[in-house]
Amino acid sequence: LTQADAYYLYKQPDMKRILPFLLSIALAFGFFGCKKDIPVSDSLTGTWELRQDGGGWSAIVDHKPGNDTLMIFTGTNYSFYNKNKLVRSGAYTVKKDTSFMYGQLKNRIIFDGNTDDMRQFFDIQNNKLSFWIDAYDTPMVMYQRIK
Repeated sequence: LTQADAYYLYKQPDMKRILPFLLSIALAFGFFGCKKDIPVSDSLTGTWELRQDGGGWSAIVDHKPGNDTLMIFTGTNYSFYNKNKLVRSGAYTVKKDTSFMYGQLKNRIIFDGNTDDMRQFFDIQNNKLSFWIDAYDTPMVMYQRIK
């Protein structure tokens, strides 16, 4: 091995140093370079935007993102906005109750303590919130979690 060969080998990049460096750059792009997705949750708490409504005796209507028809739920309160205008707000409770349609326990939502109102149920799957009245041929409403 000549002195020139030894110098050449000494100056070559060491893979033990390069590989961690390249890996850290790739991870940084992965963490900071992508849009943050909303985590999937089965919690009702959050902001939901209308995506579909209808069914029963009418056609299902799709709504585009940014339509400003929102349901906002905190731990005990709700607010309903239509085109950014507050339409209704108050308290809600959730309890397990048997759905007549499904014949099994589902999440029933009671708005403003009105247990005599039509029985409304909801389901959350993949950040999609669906409401329905516990009767056949009734419309449904589906919201998408946005916050």
